[in-house]
Amino acid sequence: ILTISILVSGKYNNVKKCLDSIQPILNQVPSELILTDTGCDTEVRNLIERYSDNIIDFNWIQDFSAARNAGLMRAKCLWFMYLDDDEWFEKPEQMLEFFKSGEYKKYKSARYVVRNYHNMQGTIYDDAVVARMVRLEPKTKFYGKIHEYIEPYQLPLKDFTDYVHHYGYV
Repeated sequence: ILTISILVSGKYNNVKKCLDSIQPILNQVPSELILTDTGCDTEVRNLIERYSDNIIDFNWIQDFSAARNAGLMRAKCLWFMYLDDDEWFEKPEQMLEFFKSGEYKKYKSARYVVRNYHNMQGTIYDDAVVARMVRLEPKTKFYGKIHEYIEPYQLPLKDFTDYVHHYGYV
């Protein structure tokens, strides 16, 4: 039902938190995990190989859409979700219910929250609702070298209050 695609090049602890946070989804919803290696060190590469054998080696060319499209082209499921390796879900409970109940059949896209922290203590942050889940269509594609976005992004739209932690702006 769901492809989860992640660009990976970051720090070991962040990547591990990210991958651990999606395990409830991978374990309870028919899904696949695609990891796009955009420049992992050996330690991170060894880590991601423990989570998935569906790894794309991508030579980073300063273009987020190109890297995301590499994962998108390999996606085989009805729905596609993407996130970054420095983001991790608190509890993806609404997403789990969405897919397990069959509610996903009524929608074409969905959004969840990214909690962007501005200090390491986690006391200053802002929440952004992000459009990162779509039902795959033949024309689905990423656009934009930086701050990439996915199209088509169609209605009806499901909003989740499930959120990921993101310390990338600290």
